[in-house]
Amino acid sequence: MTSLPLPQLFDIVPDALVLVDDKGCIVRANANAERLFGHASGSMVGMEVEALMPKGMRDRHLIHRDRYMASPRVRPMGQSDQSLVGQRADGQQFPVEIALSPIDTEAGRHYLASVRDVSESQRARQMMVRARYDALIARLGQQALESAGHGQVVTTLPRLLAEELPVDVAVLAFKGRDDAPPELMTSRHIEREAFADQILRRNWSAFADAMPADRAVMLARSQLALLGSTGDTVSSGAGALLRDRDRPIGLLLALSSTPRHFHHDALHLIQSAATLVASMLQRNRTEEQLAHAQRLDAVGQLTGGIAHDFNNLLTVVSGSLQLLQEEYGDRPEALQLIDGALHSVKRGAELTSKLLSFARRQALSPRPVVPEPLVHELGIMLQRTLGEAFCLTIECPTVIPPAYVDPTQLETALINLVLNARDAMPDGGEITLHVSECWVRPQEATDLRAGHYIVMHVRDTGMGMSPDVARRAIEPFFTTKPPGRGSGLGLSMVYGFVRQSNGTLRVQSDPGRGTTVSLYLPVARYAPTPGTHEPPIALGNGETVLVVEDDPGVRRIAVAFLKSAGYRTLEAADAESALEAFEDIDEVAVLFSDIMLGSGMSGHALAESLRARSPRIGIVLTTGYDDTSDNARSVEASHVLIRKPYQREQLLSAVRRAAS
Repeated sequence: MTSLPLPQLFDIVPDALVLVDDKGCIVRANANAERLFGHASGSMVGMEVEALMPKGMRDRHLIHRDRYMASPRVRPMGQSDQSLVGQRADGQQFPVEIALSPIDTEAGRHYLASVRDVSESQRARQMMVRARYDALIARLGQQALESAGHGQVVTTLPRLLAEELPVDVAVLAFKGRDDAPPELMTSRHIEREAFADQILRRNWSAFADAMPADRAVMLARSQLALLGSTGDTVSSGAGALLRDRDRPIGLLLALSSTPRHFHHDALHLIQSAATLVASMLQRNRTEEQLAHAQRLDAVGQLTGGIAHDFNNLLTVVSGSLQLLQEEYGDRPEALQLIDGALHSVKRGAELTSKLLSFARRQALSPRPVVPEPLVHELGIMLQRTLGEAFCLTIECPTVIPPAYVDPTQLETALINLVLNARDAMPDGGEITLHVSECWVRPQEATDLRAGHYIVMHVRDTGMGMSPDVARRAIEPFFTTKPPGRGSGLGLSMVYGFVRQSNGTLRVQSDPGRGTTVSLYLPVARYAPTPGTHEPPIALGNGETVLVVEDDPGVRRIAVAFLKSAGYRTLEAADAESALEAFEDIDEVAVLFSDIMLGSGMSGHALAESLRARSPRIGIVLTTGYDDTSDNARSVEASHVLIRKPYQREQLLSAVRRAAS
C-alpha cells in the first residue's frame, strides 16, 4: 500500500489520474483527466467512474469493480488482446490503457486509475499486424502463381497460419465432391482421422450450415465441443468456409487450447487465406476442364475427318452395289451376296454417324418436339427390349414445353442411355427416365448458355463409376465393357449430339449406388407444326443436273444414279470448274454438290454464287462431314441436304424436290 501523493505531484503527472472511493465515485481528477474526457475543471468529482465509459460496458464494469475491490492489487489493463474503451463527454469513444493501484487515505481505501489514450499506439500496432498478415497472403499468392498445382500452398498454409495468429493448431479440411474421400491438412500432428470424421463426415452440416459464406467467424460452443470430442483440447477457435461457386467444399480452422478472442484482423486473415485456397481449387478445376475440352475437340476433329473419308468410300461401295442390284435382279444368289454387302455398308454408315455425332458435325434437323408422347412411346418399346429383370419408369409431366431438337437423334440418344444403364446392372435393377424443366441463370452458366431447358435424366441403380471413369466416359472408344460388348461410342455420340443441339450432358455417379446421365436441351421458341408426307419419287424428264464432287469414285456413282433416272448430267471436280461449266450450258435445273470441295470454294459458297446468277436453280447438297460456318448456314433453308452414304432413292427424291 502507498500513501496519497502530494497534490503537486498528482497534478504534474503526464497521465490522466482519477481517484475513486470504495463506492465507485470520483473524489479527485487531475487536469489531464479532465482534458482527456472532455469535462470542465472540477466537474468530474462526484461522478461514478462508469460515466467515463460507453453505456454498453457499464453493467459489466460494475461486476469487475466489485471483484477488484474485494481483492485489490496493482494491475495493468488493456495491454494485451483485451480491449478497453473510454468515452468523452461528447460521446466520442477511444481506446485506453489503465493502471490500477489501491491507495490508503485518511478517508479510507481509495483506488487510483492512471488512464492513457492509446489511439495512436493501437493504430500503429494494428498497422504492423495487418502488414504481417498482408505479407503472409502475398507470400501464399506468389506460391500459388509459381506452382503448377495447389499442393505447396495447401501443405504450408496451416503451419504459417498457426505461427502468425498464433494458435495451437490450424486445420485445412477438404470435403470434396460426394464421391471423393475427405482430405485434411494440419499445422501439427493431431488425430487426423478423428477430425476428418467429425467435421467432414458426421457433422459437416454443423459447420457448413452454421457459418456465413463470406466471412470468418468465431466458432460456437457446440462446434468446439465436437472438435474437443476428438481427444484434443479445443477451448476457442475461428474458421471460414472454402466455397466452390454455390457450395462449401471445405473449412479453414484456427484452434486454441486456451480461451481467446480473435479480433477483426485475425478473422480477416483467416477469410483471405480461405478465399485464396478456394480460388486456387477453382482455377485448377477450370484448367482441367479446359484441357479436357481441348482433348475432346482434337479427337472430334480427327474422328470427323476420318468419317468424311470413310463416308466417301462407303458411298462408292454402296452405289456400286445398288447398281449391281439392278443388273443382277434375275439372279437370286447374286442378290443375296449384294444384300449382305449392303447390310455391312449400313453398319459402317452407322459407325461413322456415331463418330460425326461426337465430333458435332452431324447434319441435324431440329424442330419443336413435345417430350411426353416421345418418352412414353419410347418407354413401351424399351420395356419389351429390356426384359423382366428390369423395371423402367417414365416420369414426365403432361404439361411441359417442347424441346428444340432433332427427334430421331434424341430417340437414339435415349435408347443408348437406357441400354448403358441396363449393362451396368447385370442382375437387373431399376431404370428411371425423368423429364423436367429448368432455368439456367447467367451466374450459373458454365457449359450452358443462360436460358430455359428441358432436362432428361436417365437414372440406374447399377454399379456406378469411379470419378476417373466418369470423367472419361464421354471419350470415344473408351469403355469398361469386355471386348466385343461395346464400341465405346454410345455416350460420346450422345454428348456430341446434345452439344451440337446447344445443350449439354452431365454425368453423376457414385460407385455402388448407380449413375444419372442428364441431357439439357433448349426449349423451343414456337409450337410444333403438323408433319408433311414425303412426295413419291418421280423420274426425271431430261433436266440437267450439275454434279460437283472432288472424289472421282463418288462422282461416277452420282452420275450413274441420275442418268438411270432420265436426267442429263454435267460433271465438275471443284467449284471453279462448276462455275465455268455453268456458263456454257443454257439451262441447269439442279446443282448437286458436295459441301467439302478441297481447298477452294465450298459447296455452300458455290450454291450462293449460282443462286445469285440463276435464282430458280434447285440446290441439293451432300456431306459426310459438315463443318459449315454460321454464314454458310444461312442458305440451308432453301436447299435440300442428304448425308453420305446415300441411297439411290434418297438422291432421286432430293433432286426431284429441288427441281420442282
